[in-house]
Amino acid sequence: PEKKIMFAANKEYLESHEISSVLEKIVNNTVALKPADPIGFMSRELEKLSKPPVISRVVGREVLDSRGNPTVEADIYCTVRGEEILVARSGAPSGASTGSNEAHELRDKDSGRFLGKGTKTASANVSEALNKVLKGADPCNLAAVDKAMCDADGTELKTNLGGNALTAVSFAAAEAGAKLANQELYAYFAKAFGKDTSGKFSMPRPMVNILNGGKHAGGNLKIQEFMIVPKQAAFADMLQSVTEVYHNLGKILVAKHGLSSKNLGDEGGFAPNLDNAEQALTLIEEAITAAGYTAGEDMFLALDCAASEFYDAATSKYNIAVKQALSTAEMVDFYVKLQAAHPALISIEDGLDEKDYEGWKLLTEKLGSKIMLVGDDLYTTNTNLIKQGVAEEWANALLLKVNQIGTISESMAAARMIFGASQNVIVSHRSGETVSAIIADLAVGIGAGFIKTGATARGERISKYNRLLQIEESLREQNLLA
Repeated sequence: PEKKIMFAANKEYLESHEISSVLEKIVNNTVALKPADPIGFMSRELEKLSKPPVISRVVGREVLDSRGNPTVEADIYCTVRGEEILVARSGAPSGASTGSNEAHELRDKDSGRFLGKGTKTASANVSEALNKVLKGADPCNLAAVDKAMCDADGTELKTNLGGNALTAVSFAAAEAGAKLANQELYAYFAKAFGKDTSGKFSMPRPMVNILNGGKHAGGNLKIQEFMIVPKQAAFADMLQSVTEVYHNLGKILVAKHGLSSKNLGDEGGFAPNLDNAEQALTLIEEAITAAGYTAGEDMFLALDCAASEFYDAATSKYNIAVKQALSTAEMVDFYVKLQAAHPALISIEDGLDEKDYEGWKLLTEKLGSKIMLVGDDLYTTNTNLIKQGVAEEWANALLLKVNQIGTISESMAAARMIFGASQNVIVSHRSGETVSAIIADLAVGIGAGFIKTGATARGERISKYNRLLQIEESLREQNLLA
């Protein structure tokens, strides 16, 4: 009787799941097609019929970023073919100079740990609140994952759960979705962005920070980043050219300013003790020539001024240099003259304070037809600010940083808005980075014209450049490189 009961139960189980008919069909297909690896073929056919993967749990932890400060890392586990596996892991970057409208970076403020910069609370929010809302979710639907997290937080700037918590999970979710869909991450992003993934992809031009000032370095140099932008056709050639300029600049700095001038800032650029922008640009132009390139032809210049950091709200003045405080109009005139003296200068990011909107209009009026005027602190990847800025002609380009708004889907919405206005998007890293190369795939996936990811030094910066080399090679092999 027991055997009969067991047999009946087994038969019912097999029939309820149509196992016999499924196996018969797969075996018949295998015999008909006669694949070289019949077991492999049958396993793939069975995999197609298994239940779709779902998120089983999300785990957060406190780890360190490239500056040695705590940040949030997230693991995404999924139930795949009935088994729970770790599918993806990623962490949130962190900025030094930050806009006032950025998503809230949740810190513990416990002075007894990491000088108050711990992220235990944000990490716990990943493991608890975000885990709760994402359990059972489709890991291949990034928009739905991001929306569920935003709804759980309930605030525009992620003040409840922490923008760092949401960014870490959004990054991990994107990587999980691409892996489970068996897609390259850039192609997964392209599909999520609404691009035709059967079409051609373009490689972004790197804007390479080779000389640091401001909060990234210290000293008297107020402008935060001095960058070079190559113009070669292939990304590999662009990377080679900027690396050669970078090393030549190092040699020139040592010869003129001593060995300590070769010290590195947060993003890998040299941090010499210079006094003004003219000195810095002249040195970089010398390095371009020494490397065998020509400024304004195959190598160009760009600035990230981070002007909010040297703007004095009390006096409405910009302290651009020691004992040199300029009004908004004078600051605009400063940039006009600087660009005239250095015509290879093609981009100025955050040239004015984030709320100096009338000044931004004047700057765009004076230089907007000649160069890119990039909103970083001005926009903080926020569609509400971008909508107003596009309408009022504040700037003509966006610096896109996912952690400024919280999730990848929100940053994609910002990019769509900027592209809709026929303006440029620059996908950017942060000064506090992880080794994740996800922004390289994001830049290619959405079709950004440029990427900012620091100097060609330091592992957390190089990981992005090396990933772009891999992507270019992959696209060329598939004949998908524009």
